[in-house]
Amino acid sequence: EFVLSGNHMKLDPLSYTMFVAPSCLCMLLVGLASSWDPNVPQAFCNWWHYLLPNAALAFVLNVTVATIIKEVSAVGFVLAGIVKDIVLVVASCAVFGEVVTKRQVVSFVATLLGVFCWTYIKA
Repeated sequence: EFVLSGNHMKLDPLSYTMFVAPSCLCMLLVGLASSWDPNVPQAFCNWWHYLLPNAALAFVLNVTVATIIKEVSAVGFVLAGIVKDIVLVVASCAVFGEVVTKRQVVSFVATLLGVFCWTYIKA
């Protein structure tokens, strides 16, 4: 949030994504090196038509996340994620007949209360 809307360094979401991408690549390369399999190049050739759209969607997701954090703050981003999780659980109950446990309800309520308390304290 500081990099996107701070006083000294203001980056737009696309520049922020380009700023963060090399560090993400380094972490992914470490994971790739630690779990290397000689069949990876062949698997890449077989699956490139799935990997390319997946990479494009990941890029769009990263730019979208940076935009949301810039526009509504990090707390707003966390709150949006919690609401998304609640909607997914409620939708799975409605569509698939899943059972929501008391622990899930209490956890969602506690998380929402925590976000609201943090916002109240910071204000």
